[in-house]
Parts: sequence; C-alpha cells; structure tokens
Amino acid sequence: MFAYLSGATYVLQGIYQLSPQQYSFAFGLNSLGFMAFGYLGGRLAERWSERTTLMIGLGVCVSGAAGLLTTAVLHLPLIAVILSLLAMVSGVAVTSPPVTSLALAGYPDIAGTASSLLGLARFAFGGLAAPLVGLGGADTAVPLGLVTAVSAGLAVIAYAIAIKARRSPPAGPGPGADGSRRPAADP
Repeated sequence: MFAYLSGATYVLQGIYQLSPQQYSFAFGLNSLGFMAFGYLGGRLAERWSERTTLMIGLGVCVSGAAGLLTTAVLHLPLIAVILSLLAMVSGVAVTSPPVTSLALAGYPDIAGTASSLLGLARFAFGGLAAPLVGLGGADTAVPLGLVTAVSAGLAVIAYAIAIKARRSPPAGPGPGADGSRRPAADP
C-alpha cells in the first residue's frame, strides 16, 4: 500500500501524463475500491472464514501487482495500469480485516499492545518499500511494479509459513513422563 501511495502519483502523472484532475479521478477510483472491498472483505470473513477471505484478498492483490509489473514491463496503455492498481488496492483492502483479526486472536490479554506492534510492522515495512519505487529511472513504472509484486509475493510466503507453523504439532512434554525434564524412571 505504501509503494502504491508513493509511486502512483509519479507513474500516473509523470509517465502517463495525467492532469491533476485526471489523477484525482484515478486516485478516487482506487479509494472507492479500497472502501468497497474493505467492507466486502469484512462481510466475507463473517460469511466464510477469515482464512478463506485472506486467501481471496491475497490472490486479488497478487493479480493486481503482477498486472502492474506486466503493464510496466510491456508499456501497456493507461487503462491496464489503472485496473491493475485497482485490483491491487482492492486486494489489500480485502486482506486487512481478516489479517488483523487473525493476528490479534492469540493475544486477547494484550490486544492493545499486539495491535500497536502490528501497526508498527505495517509502517516499518511500508517505510522500507516506499523509497524503492523511485529507483530505476525517470521514465519507467517497473520499480513500482517490482516492489508491489515482491511485496505481494512475500505476503503469500508469510501466510504459507504461518499456516504451516499452525499445522505443525506442538512440541510434546520433555523426556519425563510427567512433563519434567527428568528422564522417566525405568520400570
């Protein structure tokens, strides 16, 4: 999301020569998509499951980011950029409610602290990603496409690791039959 916020203005106005008014319409469309799909993501999480909704959101986000990278590499028309950005931003909006809920579910006693840590992580990674979209030259959208595609891919990998860790059986008690670290006595 931070890559989008820091790079979309440059791409849409600098490369595709949108006027400030045209850019405001494109940005407004993405904002509308974010609001609508954020609402939809919350409702889907209630109807299906948080994990299913998160997977759908990640799929939409990855599709949008891959579309943006493809659009940048192939120098496709403006409509391809706008639709890719809309898909990516909408996917981010769908993932936000379930990822927050899932991240905080295991910490009800320290929900405020956990929420703050989650916000810190979002802003820290956003702060790292945002300047990367300006690298690579003055006439290309490839850095924005690359940063968003890599970020979306890393989100999928992080989700897969979290699912795998959740499915792994917990470590059993220590060597002793009573759970202590003492070996069990031979009968």
